[in-house]
Order: sequence, then structure tokens, then C-alpha cells
Amino acid sequence: MVSVSLLGVALASAGAPTPLSHTDNGRRIFLHGTTSAGRVVENSHGMAGVGCAMCHGPDGLGGMMHGIPSPDITYSALTDSKGHEHEFMNRRHPPFNRETIKAAIVAGIDPAGNPLHEEMPRWTGLSPADLEDLIDYLQVLSQGKRHPMPGPERM
Repeated sequence: MVSVSLLGVALASAGAPTPLSHTDNGRRIFLHGTTSAGRVVENSHGMAGVGCAMCHGPDGLGGMMHGIPSPDITYSALTDSKGHEHEFMNRRHPPFNRETIKAAIVAGIDPAGNPLHEEMPRWTGLSPADLEDLIDYLQVLSQGKRHPMPGPERM
């Protein structure tokens, strides 16, 4: 069995691009709305070249976007056992888990089945692996270990 690091060295020496880790794919989706393969992720708002960071910030801690509170979407915040209260929408819901995070991203619903704010795009162009990679990156953000991407970043 060939290890992943040896495979990367073999591919690089053969002129093929070195494969990126799943967290690199998640980081690209989060920051730019593109996968590590360069595919633009489709969303309900028709935006291209933007990801979660546009509204939730490069650290995922949220803020304000178009006068609407944009919540902290780090994994630890989403899965906080106390759940979430959204004063501006006057409702509460239980904590997220991996499956309900996926539902929020793709279908725009919270763990209680309520629709998220209409400003939250529904990211319809993510494969199951992309969703897993994105959630893994939200876990990295929870640890405060955001690493810069290779090459210049767009923000």
C-alpha cells in the first residue's frame, strides 16, 4: 500500500499536481466558493467566486451583512449544547450536528426544521465529499488554526 505522502511525491515528480487535503478543499469552499479542483460551487443567489467567508468572515465568527446578523459558524459554536437563540427571528433551535449542518448549507433549514434567513444562500453545488470537507474546515476554525492558502488569497 502506498502512503498518501509518497503518492503526492510520485505525482509531483511525474508533473501532476500534488493532491490537496480535504481541509484544503474545505478552506477553498469556505473562502472562495470553489473546490480544490477549481469548480465553482453553485448557490441559490447566483454568486460566483464567494464562499461562506463573505458573510461569516474569514474566521467564521460572523458579524453583520446587509444589516442582518451573520452568526458564528465555527463547528464549536454550531454544535454548542445550549442550542441557539436568534433574537432577530424570535426563535430558538437545538444544537447542530454534522447532518443538520449539511441541511442548513444545502436546504437552508435549522435543526428544528425552520427556514434560515432568505439571505443565507442554499449551496446546491456541493458533493457529499465537499460537504464533509467544508464541515471539517469549520472544525479547524473552531481550533483557531486557520492557515493561509498557497498563493494569493482573494477576499
